[in-house]
Amino acid sequence: MNIVMLLTNSFHPDVRVYKEAVYLVEQGHRVTILCWDREAESELPQKEKKDGIRIIRFRIPSVAGTGYHQIGAYVRFIKACRSYLVKHPTDFVHCHDLDGMMVYKLSGIKRIPYVFDMHEFYIQGDGIKRMVLRRLVGKFIQKSHYSLYENDGYLKIYPPKVTERLLPLKNYPGDYLKRLKKTDSDKLRIAYIGCVRSQIPQFTALFEACKGMEDVRVDIHGGGIDLPALKELGKKYHNVFIHGQYDGIRESSVLYQNTDVLFCGYDADNPNYQKDAEVVKFYEAIVTGTPMIMTEGIGMAQKVRKNGFGVTADTRSAASIKEKIQVFLQDRKILRGFSENMLAKASDYRWEEAVGVLQIIYRK
Repeated sequence: MNIVMLLTNSFHPDVRVYKEAVYLVEQGHRVTILCWDREAESELPQKEKKDGIRIIRFRIPSVAGTGYHQIGAYVRFIKACRSYLVKHPTDFVHCHDLDGMMVYKLSGIKRIPYVFDMHEFYIQGDGIKRMVLRRLVGKFIQKSHYSLYENDGYLKIYPPKVTERLLPLKNYPGDYLKRLKKTDSDKLRIAYIGCVRSQIPQFTALFEACKGMEDVRVDIHGGGIDLPALKELGKKYHNVFIHGQYDGIRESSVLYQNTDVLFCGYDADNPNYQKDAEVVKFYEAIVTGTPMIMTEGIGMAQKVRKNGFGVTADTRSAASIKEKIQVFLQDRKILRGFSENMLAKASDYRWEEAVGVLQIIYRK
């Protein structure tokens, strides 16, 4: 089958998208990803083939996270995708995230069946906004060939006529991350690994908590809208290192090998981290045996405490974080215990089994 994926980032690569695309290629499908490259000075090729995946990037400058200021660029991306779909035979359009789904709907093309791949939980806000999002997302799911979900919350808010179109695909790590041996270090290495967005208060608290600790090193890996501000903030601390973008497929194993504690500082008020939400880093930590400092008050925090995967803290409070770190420094055996608990559960979170759901969607 010819499958065209719509993606509103530059695929550098987007780990979940890459894993799905590779699997489909291995199953004999032809996969093309249409990407939005927002960087005016981008060095990424506009066309390339990676592990059998055909990648086409439309370079349309814009700044991610700037809301309505991106409308003009977004419309140009929609037109570019429409032009491609009109000219190229396509069996299915695979829409990543709500903004990718909107690209397809606003393109005006109706003849090609679509798959709605929901990486997050989109029903946010209060009052009218929440109602509109619930109805909109529900319609997209109901009219889809199938829709994929990560967050079980969708099963709780929609009736059977909607949920019958839903199939689960959790954010489990692929075989690029397996049980690995940690490197040795005299310092306690605390790292954040992932996209940096809307987390400056959490990072500030972490940096302040570790300020002056000669036996602690903090590494922040990942790109995102917070990166420029984060680089400036990091200059104030001698034991904080801001590294920027990394290749999630090829570099993740090395990053986790050199990490003793994973900092999971999230916005507890964001629905993407509440209740049933489980981000990919939660699973990556488990399969690599990397204990977590998880934000209190979110669903993942309950799982961390219940299973002994690490500790929870008020990640906006330097004092709260510092208290946890000092416990680790006093007795490293605590971390080893957490790590053993995680590795004992690692086999429960296998991407190789979860991704088989795509065979149901794309039957030949």
